[in-house]
Amino acid sequence: MIPKIFRNTVLIAAGAAMVVSCNVNTKAAESYKPTSVAGIDAAIDEYVASMSDTTETVAADTSTESPDIPTEALQTEPEAVAPESTARYPQFENRLMANVTDYMNIRAEADENSEAVGKLPQGAVADVLEQGETWTKIQSGTVTGYVKNEFVLFGDDAGDYAEEHCDKIATVNTTTLKVREEASVDSTCLTMIPEGESYEVLETTDGWTKVLIADDFSGYVSNEFIDIEFDLGTAISKEEEEAERARQEAQAQQAQAQAAQQSSQQQAQVPAVDTGTVSGTRQDVVNYALQFVGNPYVYGGTSLTNGTDCSGFTMSVFAHFGYSLNRSSRDQIYNGTNIGIYEVQPGDLLFYNNGGSTIQHVALYIGNNQIVHASTEKTGIIVSNAYYQTPCGATRILP
Repeated sequence: MIPKIFRNTVLIAAGAAMVVSCNVNTKAAESYKPTSVAGIDAAIDEYVASMSDTTETVAADTSTESPDIPTEALQTEPEAVAPESTARYPQFENRLMANVTDYMNIRAEADENSEAVGKLPQGAVADVLEQGETWTKIQSGTVTGYVKNEFVLFGDDAGDYAEEHCDKIATVNTTTLKVREEASVDSTCLTMIPEGESYEVLETTDGWTKVLIADDFSGYVSNEFIDIEFDLGTAISKEEEEAERARQEAQAQQAQAQAAQQSSQQQAQVPAVDTGTVSGTRQDVVNYALQFVGNPYVYGGTSLTNGTDCSGFTMSVFAHFGYSLNRSSRDQIYNGTNIGIYEVQPGDLLFYNNGGSTIQHVALYIGNNQIVHASTEKTGIIVSNAYYQTPCGATRILP
């Protein structure tokens, strides 16, 4: 039956191919000399017979088991599925936190007399490598060592501790996210913030989170478009602690020199800048400002090391290069030449109204769509996306 059907199919296909060939290629049609029908029949019979033999051979091969492979080996075992975690805080599984008011030592060995290789501060988290009855081997940051169990919390207990004592950070996971005045899609949109930016969580309601955007500027964002995590620290090695101590000492010396320089200058109270005392290029200004990233925000402060607010930061940075800026962000916009917010170059100032009608914040543009600014008490002096909210103005101080 199969050879007969296949033979008929080949006959039809062969006929069709002849017709197509004749229609497409006239020269070929003209030179074509038909063979006898008997010749075609014989060729097709021979081809069908060979295909029939091949088909049967394949069928026979596929139905035959290899004598070298046991039948059991051909049966696939179902993959084991890991049971779902029942932890209330899955992110703290196989992790611990320091349950201290300041910090605890991390030892090189499981012995109180062993060398301290680092510190695990309050609110810091570590991965558990080996948990013993009295001591646990951990890894946190760049430090690997042992901590005493009586001073730490494991798993869900660590999660409960973090919930009560640690701040949370919300990171935007969509291209652009609207910040609302109230926790409602019908509420006024104060500004829009970009993907990847992180903000301090102030409170969480049903489906909404209130975040601190900048100095005295907060609003609500939908939980659907943010990832919320605990703001957790890590261990500090002895080398890192010594390097930080040296950095702070250098900054203290620099602050003293800056204070001496500022005390010898009169702060201009007019909307103009003395450009005759330029002592640095745009990149010099940017590099100088970036030295203070990580230092604290203090409302009303002007110290680049001990604490400053947004306008105090920009004023003090430019004072180092001989420029006298007004004290408030509202006035600094007049200290120079107004430019378009997308025309800024490194060393220019960008201003923000925080969703209101007046200037509330100022930052130094450093290039690549980034700014450095004294942001909030939580974050201190940081680098951010320049368009984390739409600027309301820009000023050029440098020539």
